[in-house]
Amino acid sequence: MIDRPLKPQWFQILLALSTQDRHGYGIQRAVLEQTDGHMRLWPTMLYRSLSRIREAGLISKADPPAEDLEDERRQYYTLTKTGRALLAEEARLLARWADAALGAEF
Repeated sequence: MIDRPLKPQWFQILLALSTQDRHGYGIQRAVLEQTDGHMRLWPTMLYRSLSRIREAGLISKADPPAEDLEDERRQYYTLTKTGRALLAEEARLLARWADAALGAEF
């Protein structure tokens, strides 16, 4: 069972993998960029999250691209069909919440 809403770092990791397969450092950079520098995933948090997200079946290991075959240390990850569906569902949930907040009178 996956807790909902997703943890912010899980959402950002899935979002980073929605456009292409990435290795850990590539995920870190993508999350930093897509959050305008507001979310930094330190290695311990990143790799613990990747492990748990993988156990939940939302991501899986991927083959490295041809240009990166020589670096065996890099592990690439890809979004699974389940992960892609959950990401879309989560995005719709967050959009509804944002719409409600934007319509509120403060």
